[in-house]
This record gives sequence, C-alpha cells and structure tokens, in this order.
Amino acid sequence: MLDWRQAEAYVQGRDRFVKKPGLARMRQLMHRLGDPQDRLRCIHIAGTNGKGSTTVMTAGILRAAGYRVGMNISPYVLEFRERFQVNGQMIPRQELAQLVTEIKRVCDEMEAAGDYVTAFEITTAVAFCWFARQDLDFVCLEVGLGGRFDATNVIKEPLCCAITSISLDHTKILGDTVEQIAAEKCGILKLGRPVVCYPDQPVGALQVICAQAAAQDCPLVLPDMADIQVHKSDLLGNDIAYRGQQLRIPFGGAHQIKNAAVVLAVIEQLRQQGFEIPPTAVQQGLAAARFPARLEVLGQKPLVVLDGAHNLSGAQALCRAVEAAQLPPGGRRIAVMGMLNDKDAAGIAALAGPLFDEILLVDIHNSRAVNSEQLAAIFAGHCRQVSSWHQLDRAVQAAFERSGADDLLVFCGSLYLASEVRSLLVARQKK
Repeated sequence: MLDWRQAEAYVQGRDRFVKKPGLARMRQLMHRLGDPQDRLRCIHIAGTNGKGSTTVMTAGILRAAGYRVGMNISPYVLEFRERFQVNGQMIPRQELAQLVTEIKRVCDEMEAAGDYVTAFEITTAVAFCWFARQDLDFVCLEVGLGGRFDATNVIKEPLCCAITSISLDHTKILGDTVEQIAAEKCGILKLGRPVVCYPDQPVGALQVICAQAAAQDCPLVLPDMADIQVHKSDLLGNDIAYRGQQLRIPFGGAHQIKNAAVVLAVIEQLRQQGFEIPPTAVQQGLAAARFPARLEVLGQKPLVVLDGAHNLSGAQALCRAVEAAQLPPGGRRIAVMGMLNDKDAAGIAALAGPLFDEILLVDIHNSRAVNSEQLAAIFAGHCRQVSSWHQLDRAVQAAFERSGADDLLVFCGSLYLASEVRSLLVARQKK
C-alpha cells in the first residue's frame, strides 16, 4: 500500500489533460469502483470565478443547520488534502493513502487497456469514494474546469446546480467567447433539476444559460439583488441585509455579495425540496466561512491582503476592492505579483498597473509561469515603479521593507503564488 506522501506524489505526477476530453473514461473508473457518486446528494457548482467561494459559503450554511456536509474544491492552496473535507475537516492522511492505493489498481488495469486516467479524475474519484463512506447529508461539489466534460459531471441527479460568474479563461480548452464558455459550464445541468445563475452575467452568457435551462426543463433562478441592502463593503468583508435579516460575509470585495446571492438562492431551493435550514444557520454559516487566498487579510499596519485572482475578471474584482480601500493620507498601494503563461498578463497590467504605486513581479515555481523579467517589461508601461525578483522570499521581505503602517500590500496574480507566499506570510506573523 502507498503511504500518504506516495499517494499525493502519484496523483500530482499524473498528466492534467488528455487529447480526447470526455466522460466515458471517468464513468468507467467510477463503475469499477462501485459508482459511489450515485449515493451522494450533491449541489453542483460551475463558473469561471467565484465557484470556490460559493461552494464554501453553501457548505458553511448547511453545516450550521446541523447537516453532515462533504466539500470538494480545487485547486488547493496550502495542502493537497484541502480538496476533500467533511464538516470542515480534511481527509485523514491514512484514508487518503488507502483510497489512492485502491484507485491506482483500477487505473493500472485501465491503462493496460489503453485508457489513461488524469490527475483530476483520480482526485474526483477519491472524493466520491470517501464521501460515500461518510454518511453525508450533502456534498458541495465544485467543478474543476468547464463542466460538460469535467470529471465531477458523472453525477446523475444533483439537488441543485449553480453557475457563478462567467468570463474568458482557459480559452484554448473551453472556447474564446463567453457564449462558448457558458455552454460548457451548462453541461452540468440535468433534466428538471433547478439551476441558480449569478446575477450579473454577460448578456451573451445569460442567453446561453437561459436557452440551456429551457432545453433541459430546469427551473432557472436569477437572484434579485433588490432583496439585498449593502450596509458596508470593504476588504475586510461585507455587511448586508437579506430580506430583513442581517448577514456578515467574511470575504472582502463587492463581488462576494453577488456570490452570496447565489448561495442564498441555492439554500432557498433546498428548502423548497423539504430540507430544514433555519435563518440562524444562514447567519452563522456565512459568518463562519473561511477560504484562504480570496481577498484574505493576513495582517494590519500595513494591511496585508492575499488573493488568488488569476484571470481578467478576477483581477477586475480585486482592483475594485483595492480602489475602494480607504487608506490614510499618504498611504501607498504595493503589489507582489506572479502569473502563469496562459493568462492575459497585458490586460491585467493595464488594469492593475495604474492602481499601484509599486509592483514587484516574481517568479512562480511552476513550469507554466511567466518569467518575472518578462512580466516587469509588460507592467513597466502601466505602473510608475516596477521591479523583477527571482526569489519570492526576498521579494516578500523587500515588499515589507518598503511598506509603511498606512500602506496596503497585496499579493496576487495566481493561486500558485498564493500557495507559496501564504506560508511565508504566516511565518512572519509568528515571529
């Protein structure tokens, strides 16, 4: 049997994609494992941005209502086991090792017959197998990429689906228009099952979602933002009233209010299906929700924010939050950024560059990362002070040395960067 380190190395050493996308291979894998996904009650969540936050908030409310809730998210920020959680607790290492060992045997058999199983298919299989053994009431299931051919889409009858904000990302795989991407996301819709849609979609994407929902006879819910009154919105979180109930969203940025609107609509759909979810659970579950690297505040004086936004739409949400931040007179905005080569670096530079007084561009330890010097050249025309750094720890140290108590210090550009930098920031806090 593999130990937990070998299990993680086995999964992470697999290819991410195959030449021919489809669900036949995943269905075969799950059938050989006993189709555990058919024994789960899932809320299935797809979208370009916000699906992780939506998953976490939904799971938090259901847990506060007294239910036993599984949560499958991707990618992880700090530890591989973050992907698999029950009531906020990660899968034990021994159980992860045991499950990967079981699944590897099946994968070896399939590969001998010419069917290669990808890393994400294996992680999804781990989630389904573990959840099926946990006597769960719900599983909050985040799509990995797209929807139609995503490994999570082998589930047959979700309790409810949600489509979060759609924008251009992974265009080589999903298509280069929001309409094409929306069609891929809508692949998770199942006949007659309700779907909740983010309240501020691009017109073309919304048209596709409406058409796909009608074709599948899915009741389509569009949250009414008039039901929400915003009392306070900043980097530290959002205070709102929803139909008279006071709620605290602990994630910063106004976009999280719209994500919460999706969550509240999903909860209402579950209530209509007979599940008891009292208002107090909504209040407590939202307030207790935690999600690393989503406008996460990790320090004061200077105000230190970590965000995993990695595409243009995510960068827009981050920039709106940064722009709205109320700094004392003379307070500066400083960023440490790194990016992968499949992202719109020029677009993000044009958007974020003018907002910051100084940007430190860094190398990320990833084969798809853009060299920091290339990034610096891209950002140089948009920000008054730009520098490139090959060592992240030195860039972090320099950023703090250049920051005063009244400044805002933002680490952003990639979840891979967030993963690397968060441990450095937490270590600084402990000193």
